[in-house]
Amino acid sequence: ARDSLQDKIAGLTLGGDDYVTKPFSLEEVVARLRVVLRRSGGGVQEPRPSRLTFADIELDEDTHEVWKAGE
Repeated sequence: ARDSLQDKIAGLTLGGDDYVTKPFSLEEVVARLRVVLRRSGGGVQEPRPSRLTFADIELDEDTHEVWKAGE
């Protein structure tokens, strides 16, 4: 497992903006995505209220499905 303090520091030092350890909840990931999107100045396109879209990644909060480049 990569959840030691040294692993977290190394990941952040090497350029990571965040470090999530397992296990994690989907709600935590969605909250972290919202923070990143807020910091980036938007870029969210919501074809439906339950979907978050950023670049080529789509997350459906209702079904917990994730798509990358439409797949």
